[in-house]
Order: sequence, then C-alpha cells, then structure tokens
Amino acid sequence: MLAKHLKSVAAFFSFCFLLVANSAWAQSMTPVRITSISVPSSMGNPLNGFTLNYTLAGFNYYGLGAAINDTYFYLSKTPDGSSGAYLLLRKGILLTNNGAMGPYYAPSGTLSATVTQADMDPNTVAVLQDIVTGCQPQSWYILGYTPQISLVSKPSTLGGYNSSDLFFTAGALSPSVIQPGGTTNISFTLFRQCPGNTPSTVGIYLADANYQLLSFIGSVSIPGGAGASTLPPSGITFSSAIPLGTYRIVMFADDAGVVSEVNENNNVSSFTLQVVSGVRSALKQDAASLETEVTLPAPAASMLRGRELGPSMAHLEATIR
Repeated sequence: MLAKHLKSVAAFFSFCFLLVANSAWAQSMTPVRITSISVPSSMGNPLNGFTLNYTLAGFNYYGLGAAINDTYFYLSKTPDGSSGAYLLLRKGILLTNNGAMGPYYAPSGTLSATVTQADMDPNTVAVLQDIVTGCQPQSWYILGYTPQISLVSKPSTLGGYNSSDLFFTAGALSPSVIQPGGTTNISFTLFRQCPGNTPSTVGIYLADANYQLLSFIGSVSIPGGAGASTLPPSGITFSSAIPLGTYRIVMFADDAGVVSEVNENNNVSSFTLQVVSGVRSALKQDAASLETEVTLPAPAASMLRGRELGPSMAHLEATIR
C-alpha cells in the first residue's frame, strides 16, 4: 500500500514537470534534464541491488551550485508518480564547463547508477520487502526525475512466483562448553519463504574460531514447501583427541545449492563451542546463542558448497545423531 503523504510528493513533481516542460522558458533555456531511463525488465528481489542506465541533456548557467545537478530515481505504481513515489536513489551529477563564465553541460552518452538497499528510503525498503515476501510478481515503474524539469519512467516486474529464500530463525547449542570426547546438543528452525517443491539439506560443519572449515559433521534433510522446518535437539559427539580451544559449529542451509533463492547471502548461521579441560567444562554449561547471517571467508564458502575439506583429520571428527 502506498503511503498517503508520498502521493503529494509525486503529484507535486508531476505537476512541476508538466508546467515547466510546456513553457517557452524550458524550450529556450534547455536546463539539465533526464531524457531516458533503462531498467531491468524483471527483478526477483530488488533489495539485492540493480543497475539502471539513463541519459541527460541540457546545461546550467554559471552560478552557485551550477556545476552539480541532482537526479532522483523513484519506485511507483504509475508512470507519472501520481499514485505515490518511493525514493530509490538520489544521484549527484558533475557537469562540465568550457569556460569560467560559460554554462555547465550535462555529460553525454549513457550513464549508469547502481541502486542498493543502503540508498533507499526506509519506506521504499518496506514496500520492496512486502513485494518479495508476497511471492507474486507485481508491475511497477522506475521513475527518473530532475526537479521541476523532466520525468521519465520504465516498467519493471518485481518479485516472482516461488521466490524462495532460506534462513535460520532460531537455534540452540547446549552445552556450549564441553571436554574432549564430549557431546553437545544442536537444534534449529529453518524458514523457507514462498512455496517450492525442491527438498534440500542443511550441512553442519566444524570450523575454527575464524570460520576456517575443519570437518564435515553431517547433514539434515529439509522438505520442499514453504514455512518452518525444525531440527529437535540432536547430539553431536566429538573425538576424545580434539584439541582444546574455540570452535564454530556452522550450519549452511541448502549447502548443495539445489534451491534457487532471491538471497543467497543469508544461508549461514553458527554457534560458538568451547572445548576445555574436564574441570573447566563442569563449571559452565550455558547454551550458545545463534549467530545469524554469518559471512564466511571466500575459501570456506566455496568449500562448503563442494564439501572439499581436504584429508580427514580423525582428531576433529564428530558425529551427529
């Protein structure tokens, strides 16, 4: 649903555009204006970022601020922004000048701008989140606007059927401190956004404190379909020869990469596990908290996908049951 207060914003710049574009002043002075815009015809999840191309024309006369011209890009349900507009990006354009007192010209050729979630107004982010989680494609427009001068637009289909996304919403590792040969219990809840028929697996791995992978512990089957899948508390028993230290229990949703997701960067979560001497392990039996959306080092991420962990190290082996 479009915010009411944004409707007035869109209506204002639409009115200004029509007023100025039809005036003799606009035709003779040709101020800097946006003349075209090109956007992806469809985007499953625009919050992951996208690139748009556009062109400018015209010039600004010498004066304070004349060397820079702001161009705005909006999201709207209508091509003129009359139904409301959500800010995607404000882009400052540096103009060129051929003389100290001469005009500042718009750059020639096609310009590009990358739109990321960080550039968007919070209201825009909320709208796009609703579109993506709605699991249905929707028709929207991307608007290019130079204030009071010009407005152009192009349609784009946002969201899509079966726009799956897998991410962990809860989990526990208890105890979080064990001694060599000890057992800890792992549980988690994995949520799948949007329906789908492809089953997948969650890979469970042992890594060092810096997320460098050490061994593959096991995998948990996840059925197709939307909603939550839960692993009840399940024991992981470690070798009695495992060295003392800090480890990570890493969980990788869809580690085989069989599900097409709108966001592949939120599949990893982890727990911190301490392996200590027998006396110390008896003093602390707290559960570890779930660390969500973990970013793995690039080599570790590639190894997770292929489970290429190198030679087996018996002293790091662990089993899940």
